[in-house]
Amino acid sequence: MEKRVKYGGVLLLFLIIGLLLYGYFFHIADTFPPVPLKTSIHVNADELIRLSNKNETLFDLQYLYKVLSVRGVVQKVKKNKHGITVVLGGPPALPESVSCSLDTLYNGRQPGLQPGDSCTIQGNCAGCLKDIVLLQCIVEK
Repeated sequence: MEKRVKYGGVLLLFLIIGLLLYGYFFHIADTFPPVPLKTSIHVNADELIRLSNKNETLFDLQYLYKVLSVRGVVQKVKKNKHGITVVLGGPPALPESVSCSLDTLYNGRQPGLQPGDSCTIQGNCAGCLKDIVLLQCIVEK
């Protein structure tokens, strides 16, 4: 009987320690803000649009599924039920643009961008439809 109580107490102690460690580490992971990735490719929105129009195969080889840091002028900031999308304009002669879907970090607050502002946005390149699409974007400072 004493062995059973002793082993039960040790097992209960390990269970409590395990649950405390689990809660501690997963709570810490949720409190840190997302960190911009250092391995991004820096490119201008005009250059990106021109390359996608000129040679889509080369565009896919260089930029598809990679983290891009795109600098451009804001055309629109759209908010809908899925989140906030920032549209960076390209050359005036071309109708295409770079559509950047902001990370859920920005759902509670506006990123502070107005049409005409110049900014740099970092995100994952998802491809080129009519516009170039960047997902999970953050606004760089």
